[in-house]
Amino acid sequence: MIIDTPERTPRVDTLIEDETPRFVDLSEEELDALLERIEEARTHALALSGEDYALILSAVGTLASMQEQLGQDDLSLRKLKKLLGMLRSSEKLRDLFPPDADAEGRGASKSGAAARRGSSGKGKGKGAPRNKRDRPPAAKPSVHHHPMNGLCKGDHCPGCHAGKVYKYTPAQLLRITGHSPYSAARHVSERLRCNGCQQIFTAELPAEVLADGHADQQYGYSARSLMGIRKFFAGDPYFRQQTVQDLLGGPIAASTIFDQCEKLADALNPVFRAIKFAGAQSPLLHVDDTTNRILEQLPIEKTRGGQTRLRSGVYTSACLALLPDGPGTAQLLRRIVLFQTNVGHAGEWLEEILDVREATLAPPILMSDALSSNQVHDIDSIDALCNAHGRRGFADLAEQCPEKARFALECYQPIWVNDTHCRQARYSDEQRRDYHREHSLPHLQTLQAWCQRELDTGDTEPNSNLGKAMAYFIRHFDGLSAFCHHPGAPIDNNETERVLKLIVRARKNSLFFKTAVGAEIADVITSMLATCHENSVNGFDYLNAVQRNRDAVRASPKEWLPWNYPAAP
Repeated sequence: MIIDTPERTPRVDTLIEDETPRFVDLSEEELDALLERIEEARTHALALSGEDYALILSAVGTLASMQEQLGQDDLSLRKLKKLLGMLRSSEKLRDLFPPDADAEGRGASKSGAAARRGSSGKGKGKGAPRNKRDRPPAAKPSVHHHPMNGLCKGDHCPGCHAGKVYKYTPAQLLRITGHSPYSAARHVSERLRCNGCQQIFTAELPAEVLADGHADQQYGYSARSLMGIRKFFAGDPYFRQQTVQDLLGGPIAASTIFDQCEKLADALNPVFRAIKFAGAQSPLLHVDDTTNRILEQLPIEKTRGGQTRLRSGVYTSACLALLPDGPGTAQLLRRIVLFQTNVGHAGEWLEEILDVREATLAPPILMSDALSSNQVHDIDSIDALCNAHGRRGFADLAEQCPEKARFALECYQPIWVNDTHCRQARYSDEQRRDYHREHSLPHLQTLQAWCQRELDTGDTEPNSNLGKAMAYFIRHFDGLSAFCHHPGAPIDNNETERVLKLIVRARKNSLFFKTAVGAEIADVITSMLATCHENSVNGFDYLNAVQRNRDAVRASPKEWLPWNYPAAP
């Protein structure tokens, strides 16, 4: 028996979404022993141990989550096994169809395998390097020289008393030390007072002290930056930071940490508006959203698509805008990440961003999944849809329909192989489009024709899970094949899924925002930190520089974008 045991006991209705599960596999003997202890406790009115209570609560939570999932029409046996931890979550073809268990599916997959062999095959070697961005250089350790005491070059050897010592290769030790994140220093400035006019003269603070904040500022810029990084990038809630500081002997109240983060967000606001404007000019934007919660958020009326209705669903929308390094190049230099948490979906957030797009620019490529809530209205754009979502519809049916699922997955496989080749060969956007049109589009067309034939002939029931996956692929074929027709169009939306992990991590740790103001603070700071991370900029130094030069940032925020600030005056 496998029991899903969260790290802390949750409410049943938040078990699936808000908790990170770990699975405990009980043997038959262990399960029998647990049932025997429960029966004995019930018969004699005894109490169980804390461990037994935890297992029982976890089992009840697992059953509740199973009941919720079973109520969904699209739940397959494989999804249920993955929910219970009985299967790996991998969707790789070799994991879905192990070599020693796919004899049944070999016959139906010949055409798919032949299609894969028909592709160029370039760049698909095992262990091909990923397109990793440059990382900021690691901080160099300070160097301390320790001279020899009582013994100098040319002195007689104290060991043998015969030879003389000379310079030799120094011994080196790299020592890593730990310390509290925050340290307090009290600065006492000498003051003099005139006994005639009563004027008071105060000694000036050192320049390095004033560089970290004003003379009357208790928490320095560096402390605020660290609080923001820990909360909005590392996912440490305010009260958890307070508890850790209590443990380290330097207590800081959770409310104080929030106040300092609010001041940090206020300093970053001009730059946030500037990167939002810059992102609107991007030729390619990825967009997606995830659920969130604001306790004091009331339902509001919103109009979209000509319809006005009362809405209460809170979402955090993410937009990843990619700016190329010059026209006609495939190497992307600037990566802008924007977040917004409110009542509304990603499509509405994207419409708000594109409202300030320059009219002379070409229509942007918008990458998202096929949900209508993530699409824009009344804006000229090129819609590209995520092939990872289209492929997953077939991957989830690997056990239910092994032959047909394998054929579909093998038709899908070459497009990622070909894209890896284009990236490694450093093709331009036009060269990449032409390559995909020649080597990837035929596989997608083969899959489309096969899906249409299966549905038309009745070999696949249209209302079955496989039929729905086929209908999804046929219905959204133009968007799924956009990368074969439009230069720069991506294959999938995995970039945004990766960026959204910041929000998911914060939601699992903090669970909710109390007010819309707190959500806005989180959006500003998280957006700036994610943008720094995506562009290999030291976020700690950047936040300090923006706070230190607050007046200059307000006067010219474009000069203080993460990739510009070192050159700013």
